[in-house]
Amino acid sequence: MTVSPQDLDLNSFDYERELYELVRDTAPRLFAVVVEYRDGDGAEDKDAAVVAWGLAHEDGAADVTRVDGGGGRLRLAAPENVARYFGRADGCSPRLVWLASEVSASVA
Repeated sequence: MTVSPQDLDLNSFDYERELYELVRDTAPRLFAVVVEYRDGDGAEDKDAAVVAWGLAHEDGAADVTRVDGGGGRLRLAAPENVARYFGRADGCSPRLVWLASEVSASVA
């Protein structure tokens, strides 16, 4: 994606802002893969662990890396497909936890 001014008056074009908006709009979304464990029936019997981190891209695909470093990187057609790879044991359920969508960036 390229950014070009719509106004030919270069004084009105804010390149730094356009650059920031380009980066913000095309940045992948960060998510954690959390596996919840249930030892009983109550909410107090739940526990959870972050087992992987992922980046969801503009095209819908996602890259996922395990926190323990095992198994290499996964390339998935969609972030939701991560359930096939984590938490398949009884009493476990994987879920995605999305981090804030607003990207903090600075242009150096």
